[in-house]
Amino acid sequence: MLFFVGVVGNFLPFYLISWSEQHIQSSTAGILMGVGPILTLILSHFFTKDDRFTISKLISICIGFVGVLFIFEVDSFFNVASSNSIQLLSKLLIILAALGYMISNIVAYNTLKHIDSFSITFFATFFGALVSVPFLIVSEISYPSIISFESVLPILYLGFFPTAIAFQLRYHITKTSGPVFLSYVAYLIPIFAIIWGYILLSENINYTSIIGIILILFGVYVGRKY
Repeated sequence: MLFFVGVVGNFLPFYLISWSEQHIQSSTAGILMGVGPILTLILSHFFTKDDRFTISKLISICIGFVGVLFIFEVDSFFNVASSNSIQLLSKLLIILAALGYMISNIVAYNTLKHIDSFSITFFATFFGALVSVPFLIVSEISYPSIISFESVLPILYLGFFPTAIAFQLRYHITKTSGPVFLSYVAYLIPIFAIIWGYILLSENINYTSIIGIILILFGVYVGRKY
């Protein structure tokens, strides 16, 4: 099961999202990742014993998704449907990546409760990296990378903070609070994107983004409280 979690919940989403965002905007990808909680709500009801469907969970997920639409503006949502073939494929792959995340969370919740979250993180990351080696070799043969000090630092950061630490927290929350609650992270990503964009890139925060943030936080509150 650790191998399955590593491939489906680590390698597959990383590869699909990285490839897809070369052809679609990150805001579109963020909206499409918002289907994650909805998929989790459905799958958890049928494949877990104690994280079942409730009206409050459905309401909280709907509130959160509306919040995401406010952040990216409603017209961005309708642009999801207009695309050429490569963009359409990219959008479908983003949804598949979200499905991979959610399935791996449910599998971890059902079968890996007896394993501590650190061990799950280590082996899932290890197996995900192991499967990616053949792709790395083919890619490097076709397009050799130029390694520099400036490129190593971002790689170390990406490997440590948003991967190692994030996966550790991910599996800990999955084991303690269930896959549905963890899936709300798909709604929190746009919030941090706005905050860091404002701090690091001096991007503006409009009123629709503020409304979206409030709705997302309220949706998470409803799902956790009730």
